[in-house]
Amino acid sequence: MATGEYASSRDRWNRARRVVAVTLAAAFAVLLPASITSAWMRGTILSTSGYVAAITPATASPAVRAAVQDAVTSQVDAAFSRAGTALPPSARALADLLGTRLVALARNGVSQLMASQAFQRWWADANRLVHSQLISVLNGDSALVTATGGEVVLNLLPLVNDVLHTVSGQLSAMTGRAVSLPPVTTTPAATCHAITGTASSACTQVPLFPAAALTGPRHVYRLVVTTLSLVLVLTPLVFAGALAASPRRRRTLLQMTTGGTLTVLAVMSAVSWGQSSLIDQAAPRYQAVTGVFVHALTAGFFTMCTWCVAGGFAITAIALLSAPYRWTAAIRAAIRIG
Repeated sequence: MATGEYASSRDRWNRARRVVAVTLAAAFAVLLPASITSAWMRGTILSTSGYVAAITPATASPAVRAAVQDAVTSQVDAAFSRAGTALPPSARALADLLGTRLVALARNGVSQLMASQAFQRWWADANRLVHSQLISVLNGDSALVTATGGEVVLNLLPLVNDVLHTVSGQLSAMTGRAVSLPPVTTTPAATCHAITGTASSACTQVPLFPAAALTGPRHVYRLVVTTLSLVLVLTPLVFAGALAASPRRRRTLLQMTTGGTLTVLAVMSAVSWGQSSLIDQAAPRYQAVTGVFVHALTAGFFTMCTWCVAGGFAITAIALLSAPYRWTAAIRAAIRIG
């Protein structure tokens, strides 16, 4: 009687373990693509260094360079066309010829500029500044954009000090001696009066929009960051918990690798479809440029997905080949003989 009760209790316990293991395995299959997305977002979208590293090579694309060349040359051509209408008829032919030559020079100049190292540095620095300031604004620790008096204002003092620092370096190079201009901490009221005609000492603060309009985006940003961190922590815990709870760990491992691989492939297909839809929504003349930037930003996501799929196939193969099945034993024997 006691033996039967013990067996029944053990069966119930093993049944409960199987239910928990299956539940956690299903959760892992859902969490795996979510964790890949979280890692990609934290490393590329929310990280300034990752964002700059992803977006900087885009300027080397022929599509991007051609779009910039077309934009610049069209503006130059339009300017010369407007200027030519103001000339007498006898001078218009010469103006048209001159305009054609200058448009060609502008196109070549843009091409040479975008191929230079100086432009690559400028592009990286500009994207780094914009992205870092956007993240700082959402975090609430930006020195340039602050909330004052119920309004979000652009504080120009940090920009002024950056300019002074740059001028100091140029003066030092010109004079051959160290020149350091002191940083500006406040703007005198007399200076503001000369600039804006008012006696306010806050002329270096440009109002942008009410501070209440920034509350929602900041809450969303913090929620997203918290959710991404939670997903990255939960995924390995769920994986380990499923294996610990399962009475048949090999089967649970196969369930998780197979399910996780399939969901990752499904998410890759969905993201690929989303990329195509986003590119198709752009104007026809800018679809190639949009495609370059979209693929540059999502390349890291597809790389991580590819590695996870490859790892899933490898783990599945190892788990199957090491299983005590007849066909796996035959394969192992054939490998040993071969």
